[in-house]
Amino acid sequence: MDLINTQHTLILEVGTEEIPARFLPSAIAKLKENAERLFSEYRLPCSSIKSYASPRRLALIAEIDSLQQAKEAEIWGPPVNAAYDKDGKATKTAEAFAKSSKVTVESLIKKEKGKGIYVVAVVKEEGKQTSELLPEILPKLILSLNFPKSMRWGNGNLRFVRPIHWILAIYNNNKIVFEIDGIKSSNITRGHRFLSPADFEIKDDKTYINFLRNNFVILDPEERRRMTLDDIKRLASSVNAYLVRDDELLEHIIYLIEYPTPVLGTFPSDYLNLPKELLITVMKGHQKYFALQDEYGNLANHFIVVSNTKHENKDIIKAGAEKVIKARFEDARFYYEEDKKIPLIERVEELKKVIYHEKLGSLYGKTQRIALIADFMADSCFKQPEQFKQDVNAAAILSKADLISGVVGEFPELQGIMGKYYALNDEYKKEIAVAISEQYMPAHSRDRLPESNIGAVLSLSDKIDNIVSFFILGLTPTGAEDPFALRRQALGIISILIEKRYSLSIGKLLEKSLQIFENIPELNSLLVDRKSQLLNTLMQFFEQRVESLFLSQDYPSDSISAAMSYVKDRPLRAVKEMLDAIKKLKEDYQYQAFLLAIKRINNISPKNKVPPVNTILFVQDEEKELYEKAMLIAPQINSMVEDERYYDAAKVLMTLNDNINLFFDKVLVMDKREDIKNNRLSLINQIKTLALGIFDFSKLQ
Repeated sequence: MDLINTQHTLILEVGTEEIPARFLPSAIAKLKENAERLFSEYRLPCSSIKSYASPRRLALIAEIDSLQQAKEAEIWGPPVNAAYDKDGKATKTAEAFAKSSKVTVESLIKKEKGKGIYVVAVVKEEGKQTSELLPEILPKLILSLNFPKSMRWGNGNLRFVRPIHWILAIYNNNKIVFEIDGIKSSNITRGHRFLSPADFEIKDDKTYINFLRNNFVILDPEERRRMTLDDIKRLASSVNAYLVRDDELLEHIIYLIEYPTPVLGTFPSDYLNLPKELLITVMKGHQKYFALQDEYGNLANHFIVVSNTKHENKDIIKAGAEKVIKARFEDARFYYEEDKKIPLIERVEELKKVIYHEKLGSLYGKTQRIALIADFMADSCFKQPEQFKQDVNAAAILSKADLISGVVGEFPELQGIMGKYYALNDEYKKEIAVAISEQYMPAHSRDRLPESNIGAVLSLSDKIDNIVSFFILGLTPTGAEDPFALRRQALGIISILIEKRYSLSIGKLLEKSLQIFENIPELNSLLVDRKSQLLNTLMQFFEQRVESLFLSQDYPSDSISAAMSYVKDRPLRAVKEMLDAIKKLKEDYQYQAFLLAIKRINNISPKNKVPPVNTILFVQDEEKELYEKAMLIAPQINSMVEDERYYDAAKVLMTLNDNINLFFDKVLVMDKREDIKNNRLSLINQIKTLALGIFDFSKLQ
């Protein structure tokens, strides 16, 4: 037996029927993660573990030590006084313990535990050969993989994502033999289902990946990605075009095929009269084709289909793809032309027949709520002519009308976008049409924000109504689920308010939305005796999102805490200004000294309500001077806070530093005379209130 510990290559491949592309990225990660865990549990050191996936196979390649690491275990035995007699000779108790532990009496050691001393047997378990352990480990690894959906087939009991057709398992070029539900492992793999379907024996682990490549299987998804992109760019360049980049589609394609072969196709240029987004969606949604555009962003009448076949078959692929896409475009043109015959404003009335939610009424009712919130925002945030408010209202009323159009019924992802085209067709202003297309932005974490003010107002109004509606119904996000994407929508609201620097607080926005529900007779009952509680719950929900966002932007947690209590009543742009002011303030050489002074104020400030300061009750110069200095700078600080100049306001407040310290050093606050004591506490409270007008210094460290 070879006891020299060296590393050898393990190859595990599970061959299946086609696995859905969306399952594979997580399967790759889980395969590696579970392998690392199992090898660690079995004390098998690995220098590398790589996992791969294609539609028909999951694979793992690992470099593993040939010997399991040895293991030492301590077995605790009887107390020393029972194990040895007075002469130190081992008793029968010790001998029996040593025998049961399979060690010699002489090897027993003494160890202290608690208040006693006991004998301990140190048992060393020699490591086994890796090849002996793998038949036990590999089935566990395969069965540890979980998928969103699994299936059982034939008469077996095994549940897996798709039926398993073969299992390849070799270590150090030798077969690892095991069986899972009647499926026996071997050193056999298969190539491409159609281009090289025969069984092939793998004798050399070093040539495994190249062997598959020669049989039209690119095992590594990243290699498939590079091949696909390189060929797409080359084909696009041949017609002076550029790829319309779509990472989601690319991710889907590389897990949909084993041997990517991009093919360039063409369609009649008269289809370019259709909306660009409609053409791209048809190409992507139905056919998984990549769209191309010119250097100015105009769609080209070319596309690229990535086939799962050899380059020699490109002409057949091209002809079939062109025939199919032409038929799809014809359908799209029919829907689009039919939709244009009905003005958007006429569709608004039809929204009364579409249920938004059984307890919340129709889409028409939702549109009316959106319009009311949008009108409120137009009044609150903008000093614009009356025409601006009219445009906001028009965009809000029309915002959901495209949901009952033919195109959006076929392609829901085009909601809003098609509304823009229909609004332009009906000769509405471009600003109104663009706003309709921006109402769902940002739709995901990487999405851009609305560029226009009308679009931003529409997006905010829609999202705040969604969140408030579902909170009213008790359909709130949980730790595991957020089926209505309310967290994402809340982050969208926060991002828009900060980016656009709107002078509207989260609190006012929520209060207005709740008030709208309160004023609608058929919805009023949902709010009975709950408005205050709902407002608090909603504020907590938004505060958590605000805190999370600022933490992700690397603001310190103590700075965020100092600003969080202002989220309800101050515009979020002001809260961000506060955080930037605190960051700058912390760099000031006077910061630490002032923080100590203001903490002295906070430590002794009264918890109960106190009367106003009475200057007649001042006894010492230090309290009088502190009061006069505070009254002198208060208007200046309040003015700066009004202008959101928080750093400047804090710098002015810092001029009280010496006066505060002198006050505490020279003045006994808790005077025996009740009126003097209360007056000094009132002075302290006044300084604290002045400081809290800027931000909460007590939370800073």
